[in-house]
Amino acid sequence: MTQKILLKTIKSLAFGAIGGGIFFYFDLPLAWMMGSMCLLTVLSVKGMDLAVYPPLRQVMTSVLGVMLGSSFSPDTLNNLMVWGNGLVILMLSVVLSMTAAYFYFRTVGGFDRTTAYFSSAPGGFNVMYEVGEAKGGDGRKIALIHATRVLLLVMTVPLVFRYGVQTQGQTTELPLFGTLEDLPGYGWLLVAAIVGYVAGKKLKFPAYHLMGPLLVAALFEMSGFITAKPPMVLVYLAQLVIGSAIGLRFLGTSVSQIRNIILLSIGSTGIMMIIATTLAFLATSFTGISVAGLVLALSPGGLAEMSLVALALGIDVAFVSIMHVIRIAVIIAVIPVLYPLFKKIVRD
Repeated sequence: MTQKILLKTIKSLAFGAIGGGIFFYFDLPLAWMMGSMCLLTVLSVKGMDLAVYPPLRQVMTSVLGVMLGSSFSPDTLNNLMVWGNGLVILMLSVVLSMTAAYFYFRTVGGFDRTTAYFSSAPGGFNVMYEVGEAKGGDGRKIALIHATRVLLLVMTVPLVFRYGVQTQGQTTELPLFGTLEDLPGYGWLLVAAIVGYVAGKKLKFPAYHLMGPLLVAALFEMSGFITAKPPMVLVYLAQLVIGSAIGLRFLGTSVSQIRNIILLSIGSTGIMMIIATTLAFLATSFTGISVAGLVLALSPGGLAEMSLVALALGIDVAFVSIMHVIRIAVIIAVIPVLYPLFKKIVRD
């Protein structure tokens, strides 16, 4: 890490900590992520020269992966078969959401076919941007639509569940710092993070820095090998880094660009959430999952971000995490491959 990127990272996280501290003071959900994200978004649009060292975000995302994996239990194995029905609903949600968003971007946004196609995918931000631009789409619009969708969902979903919806989720109270007795468990969680990161990268998992540690930690927990969980100080730090990085996605954009994209993204995100919520109410008895858990599982937010929401609210964490892992993997694997077929069939 050069001195320049180090100083930018320190400055960015300092501002992020101010935003997170304000949100934490007012007891808002996911305070350190939401607060840092909101303040850094404003500073990014204002043109402040900021950055977060990418490997640092990957490390903090690995911490989140271990945290999510440690929320699994031996009962999770018994639930996997039951959750098969949830997978059917998830695939239906992806198809309906992408179809509705595509026609929305074409008719309301005036996007060309390629830009609308890759903007409408409910996930896979980086891949949709890279492939969409390579195929001739407007990469800047695609990136901004996806970034704004994640931003809007992280800003609204936790608040709706905290203040507008009564849930039966049980959050886990963790100590801010660990004790000496916790050190062996923390050591095994560190092993899970390192092994998962390396294995995920070699196996080319999407979001490998989260999925790899999540899967290894989940295996440790489901086997009963360990029961440790990371201390909250690490979870807060991960929220701070991830939230700051989300806000910095808007670097180099003008206020007018942000305004137009936010207006379009509010519409498309609203359409996707209406579809997710409707399916959740219709399918709760079919899947055996709570409406709240299904809404979070079907929400088209980022894998790390929506899993954090479930974790913070204590709502079907294992189910939500697994569904988002599958959603992102399917979108990344299938959507780019289907694009040539889409061009032949769709002539709007």
